[in-house]
Amino acid sequence: MLALVGMLASTAAAQTRGWLWQNPLPQGNAIHALRFAADKLNGWATGADGAILRTEDGGYEWESQSAPVSTTLYGLFVRDKQTAVAVGARGVVITTENGGERWTLRPTGVKDHLYNVAFAGRDARHGWACGTYGRIIATTDGGRTWREQTSGVTAHLFSISFGDEKTGVAVGANGTMLTTADGGASWKSQPQAKEFPLTGVAFAGESKRAVAVGYGGLVLKTGDGGETWARVEVYQQADLLSVYFADERNGWAAGNDGVVLATADGGGTWLPVSVKTQPRLTTIHFADATTGWTAGGDGLILRTDDGGVEWRRLSEGGREDLADIFFLDGSRGWAVGSRGRILYTSSGGKRWTARQSGTTARLTHVFFVDEAHGWAVGEAGTILRTDDGGLTWAKVDAPVTQELSGVHFADEKRGLAVGARGTILSTEDGGETWRQRRSDTITWLEDVSFAGAGASASVAVVVGAQGMILQTEDGGASWRYIETNTKEWLYGVAFADKSRGFIVGERGLILRTDSAGARWKQQESKVKLNLFAVSVATPLDVLIVGEQGRVMQTRDGGETWDALASATSVPLFAVAYRGGSAAWVAGRGGAILRRTDAVATVNIPRPKLPPALRGKKPNSDADDNNTPPTLNERDIPRALPPDKKRPPAS
Repeated sequence: MLALVGMLASTAAAQTRGWLWQNPLPQGNAIHALRFAADKLNGWATGADGAILRTEDGGYEWESQSAPVSTTLYGLFVRDKQTAVAVGARGVVITTENGGERWTLRPTGVKDHLYNVAFAGRDARHGWACGTYGRIIATTDGGRTWREQTSGVTAHLFSISFGDEKTGVAVGANGTMLTTADGGASWKSQPQAKEFPLTGVAFAGESKRAVAVGYGGLVLKTGDGGETWARVEVYQQADLLSVYFADERNGWAAGNDGVVLATADGGGTWLPVSVKTQPRLTTIHFADATTGWTAGGDGLILRTDDGGVEWRRLSEGGREDLADIFFLDGSRGWAVGSRGRILYTSSGGKRWTARQSGTTARLTHVFFVDEAHGWAVGEAGTILRTDDGGLTWAKVDAPVTQELSGVHFADEKRGLAVGARGTILSTEDGGETWRQRRSDTITWLEDVSFAGAGASASVAVVVGAQGMILQTEDGGASWRYIETNTKEWLYGVAFADKSRGFIVGERGLILRTDSAGARWKQQESKVKLNLFAVSVATPLDVLIVGEQGRVMQTRDGGETWDALASATSVPLFAVAYRGGSAAWVAGRGGAILRRTDAVATVNIPRPKLPPALRGKKPNSDADDNNTPPTLNERDIPRALPPDKKRPPAS
């Protein structure tokens, strides 16, 4: 059995702001920085939403650590197994001197986002951090106190590196490059091409040699501490986001599309490696010429033991977007997404199993009426049905080829599906055959829900673009338009009983009905973010999810809505709520999180930027035994600890 089982246990113990990551593992927020001590065992990774991960075995097992902030942490420096410094948004600097058991917020006097941090000198007491609007701050006591330095520029600075306590380089937007020969007391701007931003810079050991990287495959090299630079041709154009040198000769760069470049001559020539699945790699680190790590989007962490030729996964679980999640009770649930992915759990999400769907079409919605009978719909008119709890799925011939975005059943036989160009389908034989119904609209229809369940349920509501609400009172045979004076895109609808239902949509819109959908009343949500899905536990207890990881709850039927503290800022496309802690959310990057008992509400800030319209809902994978979630053969191979690579003794 894989040693990564330990990851599952350590992650389960880490309940982040009231939510527990179930996929990916150990967590799914983007990783922006990753660094290890010289022993190649002790390291940290930091990222979005205050994520801090700690390992003591070279990355095979990780545990979450508590940060004193929830802001994104962009930069990281590790001195040894006890001491580390992380920097991030809003001028945040945090330090630990006890292996991360406690992280301390340090005053910086700035509010700019800090993107990178670097230290130099044998004792690593002298350090610098850079960020937005040309901000540079420095420390001489290992990060406890900081003072501002004058950069002379207002461009955003993305990376900073020092070869010694005096010689440093900072790079940033619009090809900005600054050099210093006096520890940052003065900074000199170096003329460079302005067509691409420079995103990373690193000195090669303690030499005067350094390399800067940027978008469009840009690689620049200096041999005199930054006074002069020459472009190095690497014969590829992927955006490079990070560069690191283990010594004066061996260096690596990483970026978009899974690109990793390696040099063994101090940056003069570079050889490319393409990581399987082409992930976005935002950070790279090597302890020596052979052992290294890289990380990036959706919590992905990789390791190499051959200098970067082959990379293997340290993180687990699917990373593709999930469009919907459904739980029948507190244990049995299903999630669907891209490439025909269907996931199943019988353990409340502790372990997820990938089921064969028989299709590669993107699946958008899933619904079960009982433990056996379920349906999933998706692009190109895809309809799947199961009568064995999802062990096997059969594709059903549909009378349309338009994308289907919602499906709901009143009982084992009668169901409805909706989708693009005003498509409404109905079935009365459990989904074996479907009939197209007249909707009198070509508007995109997003979701459908019966008001109530069982043989007596005949009222249903459909929602979609431009404020579209349709209602049927005869099980879907005929439909009528419901006027609400709203033009926002409506994404989700759910009913608590035969009368009360809720609709969510664009720009924070929430509607409630107490008349089975005949009349709707707008409720105050206090947010302007797009809300994508709603799930009802009781007529009073409702959860809603949306952009930026937003989770909202009402316990009084919508008279008031509270924002719940969240563990992620990724868009959440789906929610399944059975009451109490039986709540799951799913979304971008394969994210699945379950609510814990320690959920707190937070004040809702109004967004400073206008909300963007949501793209199409999309997309994961796992194993329902004692191992963590697994991917299929298309994914990056797993990393095995050294003791698992040796054959067993005879």
